[in-house]
Amino acid sequence: SSSIGSKSHAVTSRRSPSSGRSIPSFMKPVSEHITPARRMRHNLLFLLVGARAMSPGDKGSLMLQTERVQRLAPLSVRESLLETIEEEAMREETRSSEDLLLAAQPTAEEFLQGDSHPLWVFDSDKLEDKQAYQCAAVMMAAGILCSAGGIGGGGIYVTVLMVAGGLSVWDAVPLSKSVVFFGSISSLVLNMRKADSRSGTLIDYNVCRLVVPAALLGTYLGVLLNVLLPSWAVLAVLVNILVCISYMVVKTTWTQYWDELPSLQLMAESEGSADAELAAMKAVNEKSDLDEQKKAMGSLRNRITMTDIILALAMLTLVVAGSCFRHHAVTCQAAAEGLAKQHACGHPATFWVSAQTLSSWMSNPTTASFIKISCFAGPLLMCCVVLGLAGGTLVEKEGWSQGSALNFAVMAVTTGCLAGFVGIGGGLIFSPYFLLMGLDPAVAVATSSTCVIFTSSSTTFQYLLTDRIIVSLTLLYGLVNLFASYAGTKLVHCLQDEMGARRSYISGIVSVGVIISTILATRELFNVCFASFQA
Repeated sequence: SSSIGSKSHAVTSRRSPSSGRSIPSFMKPVSEHITPARRMRHNLLFLLVGARAMSPGDKGSLMLQTERVQRLAPLSVRESLLETIEEEAMREETRSSEDLLLAAQPTAEEFLQGDSHPLWVFDSDKLEDKQAYQCAAVMMAAGILCSAGGIGGGGIYVTVLMVAGGLSVWDAVPLSKSVVFFGSISSLVLNMRKADSRSGTLIDYNVCRLVVPAALLGTYLGVLLNVLLPSWAVLAVLVNILVCISYMVVKTTWTQYWDELPSLQLMAESEGSADAELAAMKAVNEKSDLDEQKKAMGSLRNRITMTDIILALAMLTLVVAGSCFRHHAVTCQAAAEGLAKQHACGHPATFWVSAQTLSSWMSNPTTASFIKISCFAGPLLMCCVVLGLAGGTLVEKEGWSQGSALNFAVMAVTTGCLAGFVGIGGGLIFSPYFLLMGLDPAVAVATSSTCVIFTSSSTTFQYLLTDRIIVSLTLLYGLVNLFASYAGTKLVHCLQDEMGARRSYISGIVSVGVIISTILATRELFNVCFASFQA
């Protein structure tokens, strides 16, 4: 046993203390095969690895490594080890910077912020849930009241979809736009078949020529803001809009109630002489209406040209295409390499360009910037050009003032932005503003419905082609909204013409529904803010 520690015996053999047999060389400890210099380097590397494991990437760890090398390493290897430590520290700093930049870049899932609902996927599971039909029943009641009260239901539909339908803000806003789009189609068909006795048409096409380009410009900005801003910001704006709606409806109800009292008394007092007075007024009105129709024959107000139709469709197509392609290009750029990249770059909405081509475009910083700027500025520039031409035509040929044209344009841009951002239809702002500018009530409503179909179609197709709309629920709630709009209109006619009910009663019921929607939307806002604060 005393000879075990000798160097020669340690290299050749080793005896077991119990049996005294010799141990083969390949079974000896590794430490007995290496030279002292190599053992020193192994110990130093072990110390370095241990220091890095204690606090990787930390400046204190770097100082500890340097100190141990200077204290323990031989002079022959000290300089090379210090250079190795410095190079490793620089590589670690570079990796940390790259990780930080990658963390700042949104991934495809972070960019979407919610579930994806492709157009070609009919999610029938949504229709198997009884909550969808409960929400449809609530939406039916809300649609009837909104149609009877003459207000837009977009903001109220968003609240109904969140509370009764259990949807998130991310899904409720696009779905509300698609529901409003269904209702606007029926309104447009009915209004185009009607005629105003004085002006020849119920739709003021001069107003549409000015409002539609500005509103389409606003919808592009609104949809972009809906993607970029958090849910609490969308809900905050929605709550403010619902508060304004509540104030307007309550004020209208109060005004209608006091206006109806003297009219009912006069009707009771002058019931005997009413027929003669109505006959005389009818003759006078028929003559004045005939004169106004002759004056209106040469005005652009009653005529829609093929150029107007082509420009409107071109603006709508360019806004939808630009918004859709920009969205998928950014998603392709942000997606991780591999199958997710191929899936994000090969979306069916961008069928005209292959996934490999789009991926190579977005991998080049110059090309990616050009695509983003072009898809953003191109549609806006076209809308601005058409808006300028329409405004100039109205000022020169139709006698509009520049201030009036500018006010219409600013109002339309704001309304379109809110329509895309929070899901309102736009009629809530269009109709009161048109009345304020002196349009006849029937003309104001019909013109507003015509403008709404452009805002609703623009936002609906932008959301639809970016996988934001649940197709199955769109069909269900859209059909419900169609029936509700018809039922609400018939209800008003029945109550007023056959039962003699006051319109203030209907407005009062609507005001109660709007106030309830405001309270529920405020509750959702607090829930979202509280969840964000906890996260």
